[in-house]
Amino acid sequence: MNTTLMRIVAVSLSTSLVVTGTRAADDPKTARVRADTAEIQRQLEAATKTYAHFATSDIIANYPTDREWPTTLITEQAMLLADLETWAQMPESLHALVGHRDPKVRTLVLGALFVREDPHDLPLIASLVADQSPTFPHAHHSLNAAGFTGDLTEILAPQTIGQVAQAMVFFYRQAAPLRDDCKFDEYWRARSGRQTCASWFLVRINRATRNISPPQPKYQRDVQRVVAEIKDLPLAERAWTQVFLRCKSSTELNETLTDATCIADLKTLGPDEMIRFLERRRVTDDPDLWFDDLERESTRVHSFMAHFILRRAGQLLRVQDVPALLAREEFERKTPQTLNGISPYWAAAAAELTGDGDPAAATQIIDAALGRFPISNILGGRHQAVLIGSLWRINGMKEQQRIVDWFYRAQARVTEAKSDESNHGPVDFLRSVHKANRADTKELMVALVADARLNQTDWAAMKELLEIASDGLPEPLVSHREIFSVWPPRDEHEKKALAEWREKLIRRYRS
Repeated sequence: MNTTLMRIVAVSLSTSLVVTGTRAADDPKTARVRADTAEIQRQLEAATKTYAHFATSDIIANYPTDREWPTTLITEQAMLLADLETWAQMPESLHALVGHRDPKVRTLVLGALFVREDPHDLPLIASLVADQSPTFPHAHHSLNAAGFTGDLTEILAPQTIGQVAQAMVFFYRQAAPLRDDCKFDEYWRARSGRQTCASWFLVRINRATRNISPPQPKYQRDVQRVVAEIKDLPLAERAWTQVFLRCKSSTELNETLTDATCIADLKTLGPDEMIRFLERRRVTDDPDLWFDDLERESTRVHSFMAHFILRRAGQLLRVQDVPALLAREEFERKTPQTLNGISPYWAAAAAELTGDGDPAAATQIIDAALGRFPISNILGGRHQAVLIGSLWRINGMKEQQRIVDWFYRAQARVTEAKSDESNHGPVDFLRSVHKANRADTKELMVALVADARLNQTDWAAMKELLEIASDGLPEPLVSHREIFSVWPPRDEHEKKALAEWREKLIRRYRS
């Protein structure tokens, strides 16, 4: 154990744990803690003989025990989780037992401390990272129940206390935008005096949702408890924490932390604060929301949060912010550490802010940006799709032929590169068209469908075209079930289906 952690543990043990001496004996609270500690110690020691395993990753993630494990193992894990939650209600006693002589007791103490979801227990947990004592085995996730013979050694792997503690500390560290080489002492020094941090809420959200996306209704109450605490934060921390969670959570939070909620708080902060954030200046005293160090993970998270603002520039920024946006794009492009910040969204936001008052100037911004994001690049089609989407929202059918030509050039590039839906500019563009819902969307669809290059469209683009074409119809032009029944189009039957769908589009938009 390093010196800093030893000092933290020593202070904790000396102040909140079992105290001996005449004065301590006279203190009712101390007497109660001593009695509770003795009882919990008895329970923990008995539990070491009851439980055969400690599924560290499932306990950390709060994951439901519904794997294809033997029923006895699932039942045992559920009982263990219930016990950990009971013991978690006695933190002072747990603190007193973190140094228990039995490695299995120390492991159970770690589990009970972790499920408390109090980050201030992290120094105690981290104090055991170097403990190499063997403890309960860990249950594998990859069990094939059909092939299980009943021998638990087939699915249980050895683990040490240090491995358990390290996994718990890592769960918190990976939630924060840290350097890969950031040590725990450094992590904790920046956060030890705080009651809340954005990444701590992320830990709780991930545990509440069980990392299942979209969040399941049966866990909604757990999620709402965390969200309620976020809503009690001061405005600036609440606003930025909500965007942080929207951008960094592994689950979809759109229904829990809605666009309207996030945007309302950001609007209250005002456009000057948006620009401060976009320029990586500090907007709160939460270290999880500092992005001025240009480290890789910090840059990645800042990029996601910046995109959230830039995509909603019309609601959060002003036309006078355009020079700052274009200057920031140039900075991100020229600074090696900010590769994640190189994005077409800076120019797209600048163009859309300009568009209402000066469409010609907005078009010039897009033209210049298209040159900075050539379609020949790996993500060129997707980058250009952002800009062409802005061009459509600003100018509509005034750019008809240019947009149609771009669409089919981008489709040809996708076909040539054999890209899937994860790198598909035409798909991105069509989704933005659908979301924009301009009055002249039908005219654009007529132009796209009438073009002779329609037969070049692949399954992914066809799916989006059919989605738009189905708007306003009593039933879809082609059902989702039928669309997904022929993915991916490999044989002649599937190619025939695509040809039939093209004919349906042609009939739908025939003059």
